[in-house]
Amino acid sequence: MGFIRLWMLWNPLIFFGVCLMKITTTFASRFTGCLEKIKDQPLKTDCYLFVAIVLIGSILYHFSYLSQVVHHAPVDFLNPGSMIVLALMTGFLFLCNGIIFLFILSLIEHFFVLFIKRKPDFEKTMKSVIYASALPVLFLWIPSVFQIPFSVLALIGAFMIITFYEIRLFHEVTVDRAAFVALFMSGCIIIVLHAAHVTLLG
Repeated sequence: MGFIRLWMLWNPLIFFGVCLMKITTTFASRFTGCLEKIKDQPLKTDCYLFVAIVLIGSILYHFSYLSQVVHHAPVDFLNPGSMIVLALMTGFLFLCNGIIFLFILSLIEHFFVLFIKRKPDFEKTMKSVIYASALPVLFLWIPSVFQIPFSVLALIGAFMIITFYEIRLFHEVTVDRAAFVALFMSGCIIIVLHAAHVTLLG
């Protein structure tokens, strides 16, 4: 009876573990396949996509912000003209800041890539930053507007994982070297956010 109970306990755990491994393997293979297609794509196309991502992120942020202040804002603030002007200003600020941060993050990441590869391609580094920044840009409204606990760390974690895969594929380096760049990049972002008094846990 003890053996049967032990088997009944372990059987679901084994099944869950196998399913989790299959899902992870499938996701990793498909994600890697997508990155392989992106690898030889012109940088101009990636930059256009980044602009589109930033503009979509600004729209999401704009409507999230409006949903938070709609009950406390004066009537004039919610008229169509004011909303359009505010949306255009938000999009403009997002675009300017996004381009600036893209170049800054690309330079920082390329600095770390220089430690792991001789004469790396800066375009590939910028391509890596563009796609790794997609999720943080799109979901910036979650920590900044709604201030959901640990959401900042979740976005940094997503950035780190995507950076790891992209550095490994785009620059064709080993796992440990890609992990080195991804960890140090994420560490730099955490230090900058901490210096800017951004709450990382809440």
